[in-house]
Parts: sequence; structure tokens; C-alpha cells
Amino acid sequence: MRNGMIMGYRVVALLGAILAGPVAANGADDRLFREQVAPVLEARCVGCHSGPSPKAKLSLATAKGLEAGGESGAAVVPGRPEESLLLDSIAGEPPEMPKTGGPLEPTQVASVRAWIAQGAHWPDGLTLQAKRPEAGPWWAVRPLARPKIPEVVRRDWSRTPIDAFILRRLEEKGLVPSPEADRRTLIRRLTFDLHGLPPTPQEVDSFVGDPRPDAYERLVDRLLASPRYGERWGRHWLDVVHYGDTHGYDKDKRRDHAWPYRDYVIQSLNVDLPYSRFIQEQIAGDVLWPADPRGVIATGFVAAGPWDFVGHVELREGTVDKEKARLNDRDDMLASTMSTFQSLTVHCARCHDHKFDPIPQKDYYRLQAVFAGVERGDRPFLGRDSAAKRAALDERKVELTARLAGLKAKADAATSPELVRLGDELGTLRRQLAALPGPTAAIPSPSNGYHSGIAPAPDVVKWVQVDLGRPVPIAEVRLIPARPTDFADTPGFGFPVRFRVELADDETFARPVVIADQSMADFANPGLAPYIVRPGPAPASARFLRITASRLWKRSDDYVFALGELEVISGGRLAAVAAVTALDSIEGGRWGRARLVDGFDSRSRLDELADPVARERLELQYQVQETQRRYEALKESEVDTGIRDGIDRTVADLSSLDGQVKTILAADRVYAVVARDPRTIHLLNRGDVEQPGEVLSPGALSCLPGLDSDFSSTATKGEGARRAALAEWIGNPRNVLTWRSIANRLWHGHFGRGLVDTPNDFGRNGSTPSHPELLDWLAVELLENGQSLKGLHRSIVRSATYRQSSRHEPNAAAQDADNRWLWRMNRTKLDAESIRDGVLAVSGTLDSKMGGPGFEPFRFKDDHSPIYDHGDPDRTDSPETRRRTIYRFIVRSVPHPFLESLDCADPNINTPVRAATISPLQALALLNDRFMIQQSRAFAQRLEALSDDPALRIDEAYHLTLGRPPRSDERAVLVAFAEKHGLANACRLLFNTNEFVFVD
Repeated sequence: MRNGMIMGYRVVALLGAILAGPVAANGADDRLFREQVAPVLEARCVGCHSGPSPKAKLSLATAKGLEAGGESGAAVVPGRPEESLLLDSIAGEPPEMPKTGGPLEPTQVASVRAWIAQGAHWPDGLTLQAKRPEAGPWWAVRPLARPKIPEVVRRDWSRTPIDAFILRRLEEKGLVPSPEADRRTLIRRLTFDLHGLPPTPQEVDSFVGDPRPDAYERLVDRLLASPRYGERWGRHWLDVVHYGDTHGYDKDKRRDHAWPYRDYVIQSLNVDLPYSRFIQEQIAGDVLWPADPRGVIATGFVAAGPWDFVGHVELREGTVDKEKARLNDRDDMLASTMSTFQSLTVHCARCHDHKFDPIPQKDYYRLQAVFAGVERGDRPFLGRDSAAKRAALDERKVELTARLAGLKAKADAATSPELVRLGDELGTLRRQLAALPGPTAAIPSPSNGYHSGIAPAPDVVKWVQVDLGRPVPIAEVRLIPARPTDFADTPGFGFPVRFRVELADDETFARPVVIADQSMADFANPGLAPYIVRPGPAPASARFLRITASRLWKRSDDYVFALGELEVISGGRLAAVAAVTALDSIEGGRWGRARLVDGFDSRSRLDELADPVARERLELQYQVQETQRRYEALKESEVDTGIRDGIDRTVADLSSLDGQVKTILAADRVYAVVARDPRTIHLLNRGDVEQPGEVLSPGALSCLPGLDSDFSSTATKGEGARRAALAEWIGNPRNVLTWRSIANRLWHGHFGRGLVDTPNDFGRNGSTPSHPELLDWLAVELLENGQSLKGLHRSIVRSATYRQSSRHEPNAAAQDADNRWLWRMNRTKLDAESIRDGVLAVSGTLDSKMGGPGFEPFRFKDDHSPIYDHGDPDRTDSPETRRRTIYRFIVRSVPHPFLESLDCADPNINTPVRAATISPLQALALLNDRFMIQQSRAFAQRLEALSDDPALRIDEAYHLTLGRPPRSDERAVLVAFAEKHGLANACRLLFNTNEFVFVD
């Protein structure tokens, strides 16, 4: 049997020194080596044991490398096969080597044995090369067809076609299947398998006592119809796609909107979405089904993996490290997609052609081009309820907009002679202003001006003020709007919607003099025109001047106050030498407090006031502003009060509708695909961003016959067309990898090991199927029966193979110790989530609420690098943490200690196979973790509420935890233990039994 304690040594010691003792051929016949041994080494060994850094420091490519040996010396003793560690490693039961791809055939082992016995000669000058066979012959890409059901001797044992495939192999090996498990074992096995929860005592008793011949089939159907099924098998899927609720890497920041994808997976499995639709929604649902909100949510698959906040946000554009971060990000998307749906290690072709599989480097970068326009981020979407609300709001907005236009038309009809005169005067002033020559000092501005801190809402007070050094007479104040050069052209950037301009002799403005008040109504954005204030007929005297914004300008989803320049005129420009203070400000780049009075607007140097043209321009600007103000005031006074009130109410109603729409969009967000213009993708020499080669268009794998892998026609159609092409290519019924991959994953989920025990690697470095015809039968069954995953589950769990007992049989174990041929059912340890959920269910505290944001079993502190503290009792004891474990908020950088000790999946990596270890740490966690102590107490309280009889309490405890009554000796021992140590401690013992933690 494989010995885990010594396996690590033997991997190094055996392959670390493979063939390191022999010398080159000394003239003996080398035909055996060339024709039989060398092909084995090239096909199964040289791929890892060659090149500048061979595994275990052993090269098998040349005699020189062989002579140098490996980390542990020679593994071959020429002429003595029985003393050669090489032979022991490839001929063991089961063999330890090769590590992947299945064991060598007996004839291959015999050839190696004979070669060693003859002296282990290596022909002169021979260099071995790793074989990269063509795609066609490899089992994973062969055409898919329904195999014929095998003929078997024991026909009476088979319940489904699955059993015939299993039984034929057992009969070939001289093995017999195990008898069917008893009903209590079957319902516990099935319920944990399909729900991840223990059956209730009532469910067990009902099934055990059900006399109907189809009782088992009814049980299967009931379990598959439950929403608990999606929660259980959704967890399997989230393992494979490495889902998490934080970014990972150094700054493991939160993803508060990742959870809709988790819920999408659960819901899709529960409704039994056809598998090709499930694939295509996750890769390009937003493109293929734009009207369906699920399409946006489903693309959370592409965004599910870790994301480097520093590399993408903090690194400067144009740097090598920035390009590396983007390359790595696309690599994660590509690797996750191809590993999940195709079970291929395509990412191994990033730096060179794949060493084992027919995947050229060019195919890798064509797939990178598919994701060249994809970024990860929060994206708004509308759920079905929200979409209905949004449609109603939009309809109401159309009505109000039409009403407002009508009211404004009536208001515009006011045409008194004085209004006409003012209008004509305004037009004349504007023409005079336009006729003046432009500023002569067109020197580019080094700044944008002043910019306040960012606010989340508009009605936040911000202020900026200047100290002129001493009280001076102020003739005029000019507020010059910002027009940043490093943004899209936005004249009037940040100009406040409501504001006041005040003077004071003390910097606290305890008794201000207001010289301009625009705080009672929204002020129209001035765009390029300055806002000019003249305190009165005579200059006002003051030392300090302050602009207070009481309603801020809206950027996109936040609000700011900004000015390009402030001019204070008193004979000459004074503010240019003033000291500036502010409530808050952005300092850096082209913004800053001092930039408010530097003599530049956001574009160029301001006019010199000594210039007569500049003086005239200044006067005309003021006259335009004042005439415009009088025109608007007169027009307002001439409008009927009812019309004016109607306009105000309609504007308020429209603003309220906009707020409601914003609320809906803010509530419905998902962390998913965010599209942008695709970047150019080069084939990188050795994967180095500093060595770009030819530009590549999008495409897929060229090794699959019958599928067009060239997506170059999508290159000019926008980002989404690329993903849509890949989604349709993967979901194509002719893509044989797709259907073999998912069939194998389902088998793995039920038996603890797939027919191919490397579910993410169907390549030549992975394992070969133990039952290839059965795998094909399962894949075709899925394809031809509506692509129903539930249907395939049903076929598997109804089989006699699945229903076998897991009991040990020494003779069968001697021939097939690891149960590769399935002569019994595998006994499996519950995964971490099933243990935790099972404890909650048994204690009676499980909260079955589905969906929504994940519960947080930790204390969170938002920081430069956030803090997640799983040791805070206020969080670990919170009632919200009693939901099913799939609904927890998953932190990548700080694993949940209890779940991690029980082999929970690492969300930083794709996890197709969970580790299944047994360690002292697990025993300590199950016995002493705070969660286990709490739930043992809750379990005891549940039992105490059921009965006052100690024996009946123990009986019920056994029924709830193990699904059976206790034996008389068990009852007596546990009753005595509970009387001495308390019922809660007796409950802890039951939670720690192998019978609870394992499923037979």
C-alpha cells in the first residue's frame, strides 16, 4: 500500500536518482533500451526530468545527466533489479511513479526490469526528447459516441447501464461487488451527498419503514428537488472556480458585491439549467442574453479569482510591473475557464509550447486575446423585481419631462417690452465681448486650481478662504471656473450648485458680510464664464474672503467643490499673494490650495489688469452677468405663479425619481466582468512582457477536431464578441472535452474520486480514466438527455455501484487496495462545510435562509490593508453566523481557522479535489473550538427540552447525530458520562465520533 509518511522521501529518492548509476553502453546490445525502455522514458519521464532545472535535480535526457544522479544518489544498481529503487517505485502496489498519467503497463515494467538486469546500458550519444504526440490518439479528444453496454456474467446485480461497465472490469480482475448497504446507511449517504446535511430522525425512520419497491428512487427524487441540493453542489462548483469575497494578494480588500454570483450558481443548479447554457452564461451571459439580468451576474465566474489591487490600482501606467499585473490577471481568467470547462492545463503554454499536450504557445495567447478587454469590478444590474420598478420609474419620468417642457414653453411666452429690451441688451453685450481680441498671455497653466475633498452626497458644506494680510478695500471678486486639462473637457468643473461669498476681518467668520448669496436656489453652471461679485457702489473693506459651497457639483457617483482661480481686485490683483486655507482639499498633481491664487486658470495665465483690453473684457463680463441676472428675475416675475409652482414641483419630482433610480442601481450591483476596449495581445517570448512578438487575434485550442478555433472575425466587433465566441465554442456539443469534464466532476463528487482522478487535467500529464467507456457513456447520457445535471446525478446514485456497502474485504483489498475498480463504496470523510452545517442542524440552530450577502464570522477593520479577525467572540457568537457555510463571507488572506483545519478549500487557487487529511489538529478543533462548545450546549438544550429521562435524551442524541439508536452498552456508557460531566460534554463526544465525521 502507498505509505504517505515515506512517499515524499521516495518521490525524491526514487525519481531523484532514477538511472543515475549506469554508464554509457560498453558495446553490449542496446536494442532493448532503444526499442522498449527509451520510449517509456520519453513518454512518461523526460518531460519533467530534463532541461536546466529537472525535477529532483535529475536529467533523463542524456547519459551524462544519468551519471550525475539526483538528490539522493543512484536509483539503479546495474545488474540488480531487486535492489533498484526505480523498479520498486514503478512496480509497487499501487506504484508511486509516474506521479501522473496512471501506472505503467506490466510489459513496460518488465522491460525496465530486464534492462537493469542486463546492466542498464545507455547507448553512446543518445539524447532523449519528451514526446508530444498528436492530439488525435489521445483519449480525451477522441470523438464522443455512446459505447455499447458490456456483457457481464452477473446480470442480476446491475440496476443501471453504469453497473455493467463497472462489473465488466471487476470480472476481468477476478473481483466481485459488495452487497447493498442497509437503508439507514443509504439515506445518510445520499442526504449528505446531495444536501451536505444529515437526515432527520423522521426522514430516516420514514425511509427505513417504506415498503414500496421504489422507495429509494422516491428518496433520490425528493433530495434532488430540494433547494438544499443547489447549496451542496454549488459549493463543489465554487471550489473549482476559486470563488472568494475579497481580492487576495497584499491588500486583501473586500468584494461586497461578489455574492450574487454565488447565488446564481445555487439557483442555476436548483432549476437544472442545461449545462451548455450554464457554461455560456458564465463566460458571456451579458452579451448573449443582454435582456436577462442573470447574464451579468453569471460573468462573476470570469471575475471570481484573486485580483492584485496594488498592481492594477496603485502601479503607474506604462510600467513593466503594470503589464505583468495585467498579464497575470488574464492568465487567471484563461486558466480558470479552460481548467473548469475543458480540464486542460492550457496555462502551462504561457512561456513555451506545452511540454505534454498538443497546445502551442500561440493558442495560449489567442485565448489571452479573448480576455483582452475584460477587467473585474462592480457592475450595476437589475434583478427582476428591480427591473420592474425601474421600468415604472422611467415611464413616470417620461410623463414628467413632457409636463415640464410644456410648463417651460408657457413660461417662455412672457414677452413684456422691458423683457424684450433686456434680451436685446444682453445680445449686444455678448457680441461686444466676443469681438474683443483674446488674451495675449497665452502661457499654459501648470495647475487646475483648488479641489475639495470628495463627498458622497451633494448637500455637504465645503469652504475655501483667502487671507489678504490686512483689511483692504475690495472692488471686485472673480470666481473663475475650473476646466481641468487631465480630464475630459468639462468647463465649470466643480463649480458649486449653491454657495455664498463672504467678507470678514477675523478668520473664523463670526460676523461675516455676505456680498453674494446663491444658496437659496440652484445656480446654473457658468461653464467658461467667470462669476463676478462687486460688493456695492463703494469698495468693501475686509482682510478675509470666503466662498462657502452648500450644495456640491456632481462628478459621477460623488460630489466636489472646485475653482480654477480666485481673483480679488483692489486697484490691482490681490489674491495672487494671499494665503489660502480650506475645510479640506486634494493636494498633489495639478490641484492644491495654493493653486487657487497662482495667477492661472486651468488653461492659461490670466490677463494682466494693466491691459486696457483686459479691463474692457472684465467690465463687459460683469455687465453680461448683471444683465442676465435682471433678465432672469424679470422673466421669473412675469410668469404666472401657478406655472412657476408647477415647474418647481415637476423639477422636484424628477429629482426624486432620479434618486430612486440611483437607489435601485446602488442596491443591485455585482462583482463581474467590466468590458473595455481590448488591449493588443502579443505572443511573448518566454512569457516576458518585455519581449513581445507577433500580434495575435482571439481564438481557442487548435487541437480539437471538428471545431473552428479561429475567432479573428470578432476582433473588430467589440470586447463581448470575443467572449461570446469562446462561450459558444466551449458549449458546442462537438466539444468532447466539455462533456467528459463535467461527467467526471459529477462522478468525483459522488465517489470521492473521478473516473479520471485529475479532474482539472485530462492531458498526458494527468491520469487516464479507470473506466473510459463509462466516462463516455456518462458524457453522451448528459448530452442526449437535455444536458440535465440532475438527470446524471439520478443515474449515478440509482446504480448498484453507488449503493454498495463500504465494508472492508481483505482478499479484494489485497488486489485493489485503493478501490480503483469500485468493488465497494468508498468511505469518505465529511468536508468542512458538511461538518459545520451538520453540527448546526443537529443542535437545532441552523438558519436555512438562502441567498444575499454573506455572514461575517470575523471582526472587520477597514484599513490600508484590511483586518479580518476570526477570533472576535462578538462575531463568532452572532446569530447570523448560524447560516449554512456556503453563505459565509470568504476571506482569501485570512482563512477561517476551524474550517481550514478541516481541509476547507483555499479560495486563492482552483480546487478540483479537496484534501482529505486526518490530523491531531482536526481532533483538537472538533473537541475544543469555540463553535463546537457552543453547539454542544445548544444540542444539550434541545435534548433537555425533549425529555427529562437521561436514557431517552441519549437515544435521541444518537438518532440526531448518527441516524440510528444506540446499542445498550453505548447508552449505558453515555448516560453515565452525561451524569458525571454534563449532557453538553456528552454531545461533544458524539460530534467527535468517526461515525459522525465519516460517511459509509
